[in-house]
Amino acid sequence: MCSSDLLHLYLSLKPYVGVPAALAPIPPHQGFPLYYPVLIGHMVGGTFAMVTMVLQVWPWLRINHPRLHRISGRFYVVGVLLASAAGWAVVWYAFPGGKVGALAILVAWPITTVVAYLAARRKNYMLHRRFMLYSFAFSANNMWATFALLAINHWHIPIDLTYLGEAFRWIPWVGDLALVQWFLYRTERRPARARRLPKPATAAADDQAKAA
Repeated sequence: MCSSDLLHLYLSLKPYVGVPAALAPIPPHQGFPLYYPVLIGHMVGGTFAMVTMVLQVWPWLRINHPRLHRISGRFYVVGVLLASAAGWAVVWYAFPGGKVGALAILVAWPITTVVAYLAARRKNYMLHRRFMLYSFAFSANNMWATFALLAINHWHIPIDLTYLGEAFRWIPWVGDLALVQWFLYRTERRPARARRLPKPATAAADDQAKAA
C-alpha cells in the first residue's frame, strides 16, 4: 500500500511541480482567479492525507509508538479538511462527468473523518476504527483512478470522457467502501488479541519486587 500511495503521489504531483499555472494539466479558469491556488491547496491537503493514511493503518506504529500514531492522525484530519474545503471551491469548475460522485466524496470524506476523530477523543476505539477505515476508502479514491487512467492511456482504450468521469468518481470509492464493510463484517467476531505493549518502568519494578 505504501508503494502504491507514493507512486500515485509522484504521478499526480509531477505535472504541477515547477510548471507555470497557464501550462498546468488543469489550467486556471478566467471566471475564478483563485482557482489554481485553491487547486494546489486541495492537492497539498490530499497529499498530507495520503501520506499519513499509511502511518495510520500501520499496526506496528500504533502499538509501539501510540503518540506518533496520534500525531499523524491529527495531520490526517487537517489534510482531509483542507482537501475537502478546497475541493468544494474547485469542483464547480471541474469536468461535468461524475460531478455528483465528486460532491458525494466531498460530503462523506470529512464527515467520516471527523466522526472517527471525535470517537478517538471519547476513547470509543471501535467506532474510531470503523470510521477511519471508511475515511481511508474515500482517501484512496484518486489513487485507483490514476492507475486506471494510466492503463487506459497505455493500451489506448477508446472511451467517452463523460463515462470515464462518471466511472472515476464513483467506482473507486464505492468499491473501497464495499471492501471495508466486508472486512469489518469478517473481523467483528474475531477474538481480540492481547496487545504486547511494553510494560511501564513502575510495573516492571513491581514484578521484580514480587519475584524477589
